[in-house]
Amino acid sequence: WTAAHLKLPIIYVIVNNRSYRILKERLVSMRATDRFTGMDLRDPDIDFTGLARSLGMPAERVTNPEGIVPALRAALQAGSPRLIEVMVADGFGS
Repeated sequence: WTAAHLKLPIIYVIVNNRSYRILKERLVSMRATDRFTGMDLRDPDIDFTGLARSLGMPAERVTNPEGIVPALRAALQAGSPRLIEVMVADGFGS
């Protein structure tokens, strides 16, 4: 909200794997487990682009690698706050 309200030229990039995958990987290396509680961000999925828009910030969801550079270029040219959500493989070990 603050970035949108003050029109700060900040680009937020969320790499969305629908889970706390980095934490899962660390737990596997520390505890040798593949059982995780409360680490999946789905059912319902978090709509980061919708959340950003609800706070007054334009947002875009990128679903393939070819869309990343155009999204970043557009965000840089805008000169105002933007959120780019990059969807990547979900789950652990994907």
